[in-house]
Amino acid sequence: MRIARRLVAFSLVVLALFATTMLPATATEEPTDTTAATETTVASSGGARAEPAVTVPVEAADTGPDDWTYRYLIPTLIALAVLVVIATTIQYFLQVVRKRYKVVE
Repeated sequence: MRIARRLVAFSLVVLALFATTMLPATATEEPTDTTAATETTVASSGGARAEPAVTVPVEAADTGPDDWTYRYLIPTLIALAVLVVIATTIQYFLQVVRKRYKVVE
């Protein structure tokens, strides 16, 4: 039973690695056999510069303060994740490692 679990876990890891590395690498476009070049012609405007149909004013970049999510939520979630990892490690050692060895008197 133990070997079957290890085999299933190993196969899942191999499948996950295959799905994240090999499948995107093979997802390329197939080359086409037609190698004809497309020719474009540009209409001459007599040397005059053409005016754009619509002019869009350039807006200055907003350099205001950061959103509240960057200032408060993200550092809070990082700190919470660190606390969860520390608490899980402590709980593991208190429940598993502590009971692993018995004092023989």
